[in-house]
Amino acid sequence: MKKNLLNKTIFILIILISQNSAYAQDDSFPALKKLEKEGNQVSAMAVRLSDGKIIAELNSEKRLSPASVTKLILASKAIDTWGIDKTFTTKVFMRGKLNKEILNGDLIFYGVGDPSLTNEKLWFISTDVARYGIKKITGKIIVNNSFYGKVTDDENRIAGKTKSQNAYDSPLSSAAVNFSVLALVISPAQEEGHTAHIALEPYAMSNVKILGSVKTTKESSNTQLSVSRTSKNGKDTYIVSGNIALGSTPQRIYRSVSDPNLYAGETFNAFLNSAGVETSGMIDIDTSNITKNDVLVSQIESFPLDWQLRGLFQVSNNFIADMLTLNLINETNSKNKGDLKAGGKILEQYLKNIIQNSPWHDQKNQNSPIIIESGSGLTPNNRLSAKDIISVLDQMYFNGRGFPAYLAALPVIGEEGTLKKRFASSSEKHLQGRLRAKTGTLTEPVHVSALGGYSRLRNGDWVSFAIIVNGMKSKPQIDLKNIRDAIDSDLAKVLPSEL
Repeated sequence: MKKNLLNKTIFILIILISQNSAYAQDDSFPALKKLEKEGNQVSAMAVRLSDGKIIAELNSEKRLSPASVTKLILASKAIDTWGIDKTFTTKVFMRGKLNKEILNGDLIFYGVGDPSLTNEKLWFISTDVARYGIKKITGKIIVNNSFYGKVTDDENRIAGKTKSQNAYDSPLSSAAVNFSVLALVISPAQEEGHTAHIALEPYAMSNVKILGSVKTTKESSNTQLSVSRTSKNGKDTYIVSGNIALGSTPQRIYRSVSDPNLYAGETFNAFLNSAGVETSGMIDIDTSNITKNDVLVSQIESFPLDWQLRGLFQVSNNFIADMLTLNLINETNSKNKGDLKAGGKILEQYLKNIIQNSPWHDQKNQNSPIIIESGSGLTPNNRLSAKDIISVLDQMYFNGRGFPAYLAALPVIGEEGTLKKRFASSSEKHLQGRLRAKTGTLTEPVHVSALGGYSRLRNGDWVSFAIIVNGMKSKPQIDLKNIRDAIDSDLAKVLPSEL
């Protein structure tokens, strides 16, 4: 009997040791350690949130460029500031006299930084103007961007003013619409060899010109499209080339515009015309405040903040991130409205306040400062550590109302957003359905790949994790796929299927 009891005890101890081996830090992140030996910089950490136990860590206090993982800090601050039901209200005013359905004056489009003000909302307010009884406007469509004032552009957006072949460098304004990107819709012709049809969505605009053409090729061919933009004196020219397969569905290509205010005015003007409101076509930009004599004609609420977070996390929308950052500045009544770096200072202070109470931070052993110049992470100058990110994830985990929305907005492995094709190997698939996270990627001046989020354990516990990998000046161009594979492989080891 005693021998059997002893054997059983030994067996239990062996099981416990094997289960706890996943927490042995000496064996943590082997693939990431290999990357580090090859000349890359790494900061990584995983923590069990129920009791704060560190499962694994590697240079967890080293501050590196986190790319879009910065959005985790921004979203947390936005939830703490406004709550998940926060909305932004765009308004339309008339300035002048309405006489027998004719407005002898101007119509004012007043934006307050709704990051998701798209064609659907513009249709609502345009038809409201018509229902108000305005059938003709003799004056101008005035785009009022006074809520932010002049926005200080970052390097990417400055470069994108004259030419671009991207959507991520879309410019900012409190009156911006459609994420400051324009959609070109390319539809194949009915016969092979004929020129495809190219149109702007939703309507043609006087300041936008399309050059080039697309050929309709045989049905079995691959569709290949190229769209770039050049801009001069408020005019945007989109150069289109390539081919589209016969019988394929229309393809939408999104590219940034050069002037967000002019684009908003032109789009709103087109919707008014569609709603039966005759306009002069004249667009003006105004940065002065709305006056008491301006009459409210229509207003529209944005989608709530928890909806905005999905675009922020799942498609890593930099426009949403930077608009929310600028809105945070206005919330503090700062004199620096319109300055993304001032918004970054707000996020820096927010993070510093969190880590003061963090059980993992040694306040006397901070080798480098926190730097957040952009809430989107689009700038390579941001500097955060894995431990910094874990502290914010921990803060959100204990936010009873905010955490479900925060978690739900994060992409699910194998199903959504930037994680759709990750963790696909047989040794990693056990994390599918359990892990949700935000990715981060940059290619200039050095390659950056990062991942931060949560995973559920089999016993119901939650783990938060953050991993950042940067190239170095001496070796800036590192294989991003190899980095992602190393991150996925190590997380699967740190969080094995039996846990």
